[in-house]
Amino acid sequence: MEVIAQMVLQNLISFAQEEFGIIWNLKDDVQQMKRTVSAIKAVLVDAEGKANNLQISNWLEELKDVLYDADDLLNDISSEAMKRKVIGARKILRKIQVFFSQENQIVYSFKLGHQMKEIQKRLDAIAKNKITLQLTDRHMETPIAYRKQRQTYSFVREDDVIGREEEKKLLESYLLDTKVSAIDNVSVLAIVGFGGLGKTTLAQLVFNDNAIQCSFEQKMWVCVSDEFDMRKIAEKMIGNDKNSEIEQLQQDLRNKVGGKKFLLVLDDVWNEDRELWLKFKSLVMEGGKGSAIIVTTRSRTVAKIMATHPPLFLKGLDLERSWKLFSRVAFDGRKEPNDMELLAMGRDIVKKCAGVPLAIRTIGSLLYSRNLGRSDWLYFSEVEFSKIDQHKDKIFAILKLSYDHLPSFLKKCFAYCSLFPKDFVFDKKTLIQLWVAEGFIQPSRDNRCEEDVGHEYFMNLLSMSLFQDVTLDDCGDILTCKMHDLIHDLAQLVVGKEYAFVEGKREHIENRTRYLSSCTSLHFSEKTSSSSNKLRTFIFLGQSLYARQNLGPPPSLQFPFLLSIKCLRVLTLCWLNLITIPHSIRELKQLRYLDLSMNRFLVSLPPDVTSLHNLQTLKLSGCGKLEELPSDINKSLRHLELNDCGELRCMPCGLGQLTNLQTLTHFLLDSKSKNVDISALSALNNLRGKLVIKRLNSLRENAAVVESANILLEKQHLQDLELRWGLGETNYWTDRIEKRRKEEKNRWVEDENQMKDEKILQGLQPHHSIKRLVIDGYCGNSLPDWIGNLSSLLSLEISNCYGLKSIPDGFRNLVSLQRLCIYNCSRLEGRCARGHGGEWSKIAHIPLVLVSAFNPNDLRYHHSMSILHFPLAPLSYSA
Repeated sequence: MEVIAQMVLQNLISFAQEEFGIIWNLKDDVQQMKRTVSAIKAVLVDAEGKANNLQISNWLEELKDVLYDADDLLNDISSEAMKRKVIGARKILRKIQVFFSQENQIVYSFKLGHQMKEIQKRLDAIAKNKITLQLTDRHMETPIAYRKQRQTYSFVREDDVIGREEEKKLLESYLLDTKVSAIDNVSVLAIVGFGGLGKTTLAQLVFNDNAIQCSFEQKMWVCVSDEFDMRKIAEKMIGNDKNSEIEQLQQDLRNKVGGKKFLLVLDDVWNEDRELWLKFKSLVMEGGKGSAIIVTTRSRTVAKIMATHPPLFLKGLDLERSWKLFSRVAFDGRKEPNDMELLAMGRDIVKKCAGVPLAIRTIGSLLYSRNLGRSDWLYFSEVEFSKIDQHKDKIFAILKLSYDHLPSFLKKCFAYCSLFPKDFVFDKKTLIQLWVAEGFIQPSRDNRCEEDVGHEYFMNLLSMSLFQDVTLDDCGDILTCKMHDLIHDLAQLVVGKEYAFVEGKREHIENRTRYLSSCTSLHFSEKTSSSSNKLRTFIFLGQSLYARQNLGPPPSLQFPFLLSIKCLRVLTLCWLNLITIPHSIRELKQLRYLDLSMNRFLVSLPPDVTSLHNLQTLKLSGCGKLEELPSDINKSLRHLELNDCGELRCMPCGLGQLTNLQTLTHFLLDSKSKNVDISALSALNNLRGKLVIKRLNSLRENAAVVESANILLEKQHLQDLELRWGLGETNYWTDRIEKRRKEEKNRWVEDENQMKDEKILQGLQPHHSIKRLVIDGYCGNSLPDWIGNLSSLLSLEISNCYGLKSIPDGFRNLVSLQRLCIYNCSRLEGRCARGHGGEWSKIAHIPLVLVSAFNPNDLRYHHSMSILHFPLAPLSYSA
């Protein structure tokens, strides 16, 4: 709620003179609304802490609804001001002049003014009710009741624990290893994992082991929980609750541990303040040799700050151990019954617990305590277990700690993940782009862009173990992640009615639903349509079923209806076989994110797309028939994705003016087109991530100009660059081999393109921070010296460079380079031969060097061709 209120306030604060000119007396209305929203915002912490009260819960729902409406209206006013400004800057055609006549503007302004008054009236009523409900100003978040009550202790019966034998042995072997203990005075070991995995239980097992008890003179257990309060921790360690002065406490603590080998468990640590940890650590560093601190935490950041050794990341139990644990708590006498159907249902329930010991124990205990029969087990397995109800309170009260501990802006980002199905693979960049489009990113005080702040948000959620199973790209950056099923359940638990994920046929959508996703056919009835006109987000997830599971053609959608939802900010319509986009898309004035990927028959976009003045992200990857993009593309654009758009001829006019552009996956050159040349890239210095430039051969007539332009040198955020002289695509292996033989046959003939290509490549020097570089189809005899200055380069691929004879001496300077691939570069093959090639000494330091007559990546495109069944021998050549 706080995030929505903050979004409204931010919009009100940022209103400029253009907006004030839209509505008569708007400045006064804005000031009044600011005061009202600020007053309401001050009591939100108190209200949300009392949300179990039905009256307050209803008050919060009403407030949320009016804040969303206010935010939509304020954005509408800003969009109208922007549109008038853009139209005023152009010499408008007569037709447009009539449409946006003064009379029409007055009518529209009157309508907006009336809506402003109505929203203020609703806000005033809500502000008045906060007094009736006795809500008070509370600017600091306080721990929820469960956190206050939660205390852990050191004892646990080893017989009650299943499946942590290996982790226990690992920790004990370290604690008892005399060689290890001789290195550090006090070692710090961290156990990391999300709530319910058994971090505390594992620490208890180790703490109570006989060998451990005998090995340490002092043994202390402290449940830290929310606040890393040095006074409280010291008091618990000493056993002193007399409220002594801090000076006396620290002296007593040092006396207790000084010179003694101690074991301290700090359970449930959340503190990410390194300075605070270092202050505490200094008090216990006088402990005897071999002393150790075991920390349990959900946060990887905590582990990074505190641990002196690699942390132990706790995983869920495997199915066998899960079943063993379940049997102990669910069946009478800890013995499995003879009823095979009951056992099958039990195993199905265990699978749904995903190896989380807390979930297994809670569900098993519930089934045992209620003495349920077979039909009850079946009902529980198929119906009750799928719900988030009171029976799961113990699980979610603990899992929810991770959520409750988040600041409000991260709660919104986490809740957004409920729009996606379980086991969904999140693309990190896409998720951040969606957060930005939804307005979830708070303004940065250090002028960082929203995407950088979004990256920080993502890493915070990952650190809290709310994301898992990350994959990395070639540059070592996080590419994708997943969410544990129970964490996904938590996301669905906290979102309420404003989010809806539709899996089956569903006719009705709640009036207060603002974010909607679906992986099935949606047919909006008249009733549904009227309740959906406030949607901010519609995400069609058909690709997760229809692309990956080959279920046939995707379902149909009522496209015209979607384009009538004026508040839409995010619209994702992938894998729908769309052929055209209606002109009415121009009505989506608030649209910030449009994904039309994998619509393989889409030939073009209507020029109306350029009237979407708020559009930040446009995704068209996989639109194989797309031939062109509209001219004068939106200057607001920050991300333009064009992967696998094979028919796209050239880049649109006006691309060079998109100075906010961060993502441009492909830049296509065309010698026949005079609209856009390579110079369009010059001003795009905010580009980041990956950039592929194709058809560089079309620049040969202007090679000298390119050589001196240094077009890429200032793009310090680019990490992955591909320079391709053709399209970088091969249709047939036979064509490749034939071309190679032709090049070999005429190798003594000076290629007329050699010098031109060398000039072009010289002028395409990237910033030294580039991490991956591909050079494909280059006809020069040598590579430029600037390659030796790429100090951050991790991966270099050189392919189809038939004339290349040598590599620069500067390769010896590429100390970060981990991977060098040389494919189909016949003159280099022998010279780069391992151990004895003439160029080998320049590349011998690189950990992975691959030299081949063909690119193995092409196998995925040509695996069915018979030529692959025959060995491809390297072609020899004479000196």
